Amino acid sequence: MQVGHYLQSLLAYWWPFCRIMAVFSLAPLFNHKAISVRVRVLLALVLTVTLAAALPTPPTIDPLSVAGILTALEQVAMGLMLGLALLLVFTVFTLIGDLVSTQLGLSMAVYNDPVNGVSSSSIIYQLYFILLVLLFFAIDGHLVTVSIIYQSFVYWPIGSGIPFDGLQTIAFAMSWVLSAALLIALPIVFCMTLVQFCFGLLNRISPAMNLFSLGFPMAIIAGLILIYLTLPNLSEAYLQLTRQLLDNIGLLLRSGAGV
Repeated sequence: MQVGHYLQSLLAYWWPFCRIMAVFSLAPLFNHKAISVRVRVLLALVLTVTLAAALPTPPTIDPLSVAGILTALEQVAMGLMLGLALLLVFTVFTLIGDLVSTQLGLSMAVYNDPVNGVSSSSIIYQLYFILLVLLFFAIDGHLVTVSIIYQSFVYWPIGSGIPFDGLQTIAFAMSWVLSAALLIALPIVFCMTLVQFCFGLLNRISPAMNLFSLGFPMAIIAGLILIYLTLPNLSEAYLQLTRQLLDNIGLLLRSGAGV
């Protein structure tokens, strides 16, 4: 009886650990390659021990049974869903960096991205990423992430299943990412298109002029000036997108409780 009691007590930590670890695998900054797997596991353990006493009592399920394995997979799926939802704002600025870099002719200036493994990220996004990290900690984004994890156990108790409405919310959020990235990058893209059109028109008027030796550096200079002019609005855009993201996550969580 004592062994069964201790096993049930450990399950109260095992199920939350599975979900929290899955969230940390996708949540912004927590999934950064600069944070090793050991540190990530340690953070998940500390957070699990901290929140376990305040979480709803988990159901009595044998962890080695089919139901126990499905419950563990359910927690991982819920954690990945939340982590993906939290990552959407950073994904917006990834698309913005790629769009702006392409317009500036810097799309070839890429290097290894520690967030996405072997893929490459634009040099403009690295500038945005540094500012986003500072803004993330300035608005206590790490504490907001912990609060969302706790609320997920309130609205999505262990063993309640994955809500179908939550999957729909994530699918609709993908279109929100594309539209938000397009709206923020539209002024720079329009101005750079106008600059390139002017140089193309100038090349038609004066074919003897070397368009590549003149147009490429001028496009970079114009793009850097536009980035300098739009950079002060980055914090406001990030906060607005974060508010919309939190509203979407609220809908996502309430869908699990049928609210």
